[in-house]
Amino acid sequence: MVMACPRDGASLVATRDVLGAGTPGQVCPTCSGAMVDWKAAQPFLWKAGLTLDSLQVLVTKGTPGKTAPVTCTACGKGPMKGFVFHGVELDVCEQCGSLWFDRGELARLSHGTLGTAPPPPRPKVKGEREESVGVFEMWWDCGYCGTVGLLGASNRFCPSCGAQQDASRRYFPPEGKESVANLAFDGADRTCSACQTPNGAKANNCRNCGSPLDGSAKVATVADRSSAAPTGRPAPGPAASGKRWWLWGLVALAVFGCITCGVGLSWKKDVSVTVTGHTWSRDIDVERLTAVHEGTWCDSMPGGAYAVTRSREQRSTKQVPDGETCSTRDVDRGNGTFERKKECQPKYRDEPVYDEKCSYTVDRWEKERTVSNTGRGTTPAPSWPEVRLGRSCNSLGCEREGSRRETYSLQLAGADGKSYGCSLSASRWNLVADGVKKPIKIGVLTGTADCDAFSPAVSP
Repeated sequence: MVMACPRDGASLVATRDVLGAGTPGQVCPTCSGAMVDWKAAQPFLWKAGLTLDSLQVLVTKGTPGKTAPVTCTACGKGPMKGFVFHGVELDVCEQCGSLWFDRGELARLSHGTLGTAPPPPRPKVKGEREESVGVFEMWWDCGYCGTVGLLGASNRFCPSCGAQQDASRRYFPPEGKESVANLAFDGADRTCSACQTPNGAKANNCRNCGSPLDGSAKVATVADRSSAAPTGRPAPGPAASGKRWWLWGLVALAVFGCITCGVGLSWKKDVSVTVTGHTWSRDIDVERLTAVHEGTWCDSMPGGAYAVTRSREQRSTKQVPDGETCSTRDVDRGNGTFERKKECQPKYRDEPVYDEKCSYTVDRWEKERTVSNTGRGTTPAPSWPEVRLGRSCNSLGCEREGSRRETYSLQLAGADGKSYGCSLSASRWNLVADGVKKPIKIGVLTGTADCDAFSPAVSP
């Protein structure tokens, strides 16, 4: 089963080396987070000083995490519990024991030995293909004289004023104005640390000032451009992000609301209660053998069906190939050129699938009525009701006893002036006497009593 990332919803990719060789887990290809179950994580956590006992203490009494809780996608049974261990925030599911490591947390816990490798690539869709359209020149604008649209590989210096090219000002040319690059690709440019001139990846010394290029960093590349969502020249980052303060405000408000709701549902108070009474009920269903008329697909028709009629109806749909959808992606190669890639994914259409559907009659035991017994107090002891059946046989119209149900409840009077109730098993209910006083936990918002407070040994 493919699990989803609890942070961004991307499909997690299985790997056997999350916490070292042979430790299976799931890694997110977009945020680099990792999901590992407790059994696989134990050896690594023990070396880091985190045992099961200390984990339980940290989860219940330790410093809670400051980031928003995530929902466990391993079991899907609720939010994971955040806690701080050695200054690192971790998340653990109290239901299934899975642990979630956000990007960088594994590296900090292992002192850089784990969690530094890039996430695995996105698996290709069946039938997906990719081909290169060609290599073209990036454009750049001169920041000194204002000349625009200079070729990234051919114009290393501005032909108008002679200023050297600033690699950070490169961008993709407008559609239809691409120039085929004539330079052989030799890796992303490296920026000279002395004069900031971009040089080819194979250069040993700067062609502008002669400084050695050992250890020089690669120039920053432009984010890919896809024909599915064309973009123009990138706008300055700060101005764009400043206009979206309201969006971050809404996100913060939603997170605050979720946290407040979670705290409210788990908020409990101590209330002293007195047992004021016992109630019980016992129910027995009575079933009658009845001729039932229904329909289903013929391959699922129950045994014993009769008076069968058949019809041909649409049962489902199947996907059949129907061409492909293609788009182009421009990828900055880091040396003043970019490669245009054609990416195609198969396209499908739905076709109906027909099958035979059957209408039939079948004799089946159906619930006819319920006979009940109710009472108060533990004496006389609860008893099952007397069931009077019609004909007892195996032909139409005959009756038989069906399922049985029983409930046992305590009535509680709280010191706060409110009334509460508790449902218990028969053995525990029978051992709690009227008049018993006991402090129990009551949900502040839900008003639900914590019935575990009534142990089997409660007495007046």
